[in-house]
Amino acid sequence: MRPLYCDEGIWIPVADGLRRREWTVHTVRGEGTLGDPDRDQLSYARRNDWILVTFDDDFLSLVETNELEHAGIIYVQQAGRDIGGVVKTIDALLETLSSDDRGIHYC
Repeated sequence: MRPLYCDEGIWIPVADGLRRREWTVHTVRGEGTLGDPDRDQLSYARRNDWILVTFDDDFLSLVETNELEHAGIIYVQQAGRDIGGVVKTIDALLETLSSDDRGIHYC
């Protein structure tokens, strides 16, 4: 599976939990891109062939209008969820994806 790229809205413990489940996870903090505009974040993930993980539906607007290409997006609805629930949901989704999947996935 391709690496994940967690945007600044994704809770750090979620990224840590995914790492504990043996996924390769990069974060905006770790990459030095914290605060960059959404367009730049999406382009950075695409250039690196990383799946963007986000709580921010602004990314969906950018790609649904075919404005920007991407290497895959996992959009997580955070309302009413705790850290463990988010980690389990993303992990379960990743287990079902093929290594070349570049779709938009909602969880």
